[in-house]
Amino acid sequence: TAKFYSRFYNLMQHFSMQHSNIKLVKYEELVAQPEQQIKELVSFCNLDWQEQCIDFHLNTAPVSTASKMQVRQPLNNKAIGRWKAFKPHTNTAVEYLLKQGINIE
Repeated sequence: TAKFYSRFYNLMQHFSMQHSNIKLVKYEELVAQPEQQIKELVSFCNLDWQEQCIDFHLNTAPVSTASKMQVRQPLNNKAIGRWKAFKPHTNTAVEYLLKQGINIE
């Protein structure tokens, strides 16, 4: 998993430097400043801001993805740092990512 994530991370870093139509958003920043981050994302996509963007979880449109339960929840920080509860089982993955220059905090 760490190798896959490392490859994905490096690929996204490369693409975001090569193409101006890719915006990387950190979930921690999205949760900390949702309105600001969502407004930046909406603007990046050249879309008009609508108040419903901040209240996405209230949308009643059908959802048919594996994350359909999460889509109905407001942004939250419940999952941030959750991986730390699985130490020492993640030590090898953490070491690998750090050796790849990937900050995990």
